[in-house]
Amino acid sequence: MQESGIGGPESGLGGGLGPADEQLVRIESARVAHAAGVALVVTVAGEIDLLTIDRLRAAVAAGFEDLRDGEMLVIDLTPVTFMDSRGLQALVDATQAAQRQREPLRIVVDHTRPVIRPIQVTGLDAVLALYDTVEDAVHALP
Repeated sequence: MQESGIGGPESGLGGGLGPADEQLVRIESARVAHAAGVALVVTVAGEIDLLTIDRLRAAVAAGFEDLRDGEMLVIDLTPVTFMDSRGLQALVDATQAAQRQREPLRIVVDHTRPVIRPIQVTGLDAVLALYDTVEDAVHALP
C-alpha cells in the first residue's frame, strides 16, 4: 500500500524553485505498509549539491512533521546521482534531529551508487542507519 504524501509537485517544497532546479533533484514521498506498521519513505533522485540542498533539508523536515504515531522515516537515496559534502552534512543533521526527537530514521543507499563512497570515505557509515533497500529498512528491527 502506498499513499502519496509530501514532496509532490503540489507540495511547494523547496521554496518555489524553478524548473531547472527541479530537473536537478526530484523528491517524492509515500507511505508504505509493512508487517510492523507504516513507514514514510522520502525518495530523492538526482543531484544533491549547493543548488538543491535546501530542497532535501525541507523534505526531511516535512517528513518528520508528517510522521504519524508509530511510523518511521526512511530516506531513499538510491536514485541520487551525485552528493557533495552539503548532502552528507544534511544526513548527519537529520540523524541527530531524529535522535533528539526519538524518531526512527533509516537511510537507503545501495552499494553501486555514487552516494555510498563519500559516506564510507568520511566514516559516516558508522554513524548513519544505512540499508541496501527500502524493504530492508522498513523490516529491520529497531
